[in-house]
Amino acid sequence: MKLKIVQPTTQKEHEVVWIEANTPDGNFVIQAGHATTTLVLSGNSDLIYCFKTGKQEILKINKDGAILSVTANLSIVLMR
Repeated sequence: MKLKIVQPTTQKEHEVVWIEANTPDGNFVIQAGHATTTLVLSGNSDLIYCFKTGKQEILKINKDGAILSVTANLSIVLMR
């Protein structure tokens, strides 16, 4: 599954196995084949994602929060 991180001045794309997103309604784990959805990510939280190698990385979500758009094979994080 592809994870695209879009920030005002940069854009990155990774191939990941899963994503853990923190929202005001709780944590969600997203994997390939997930139903299409849009999530509001909590401000001052972490978005954790895992590569096929097992290595995990953390994306710090700033105080303004972010949006995570999910389709079956692509997730896009839109940050301010």
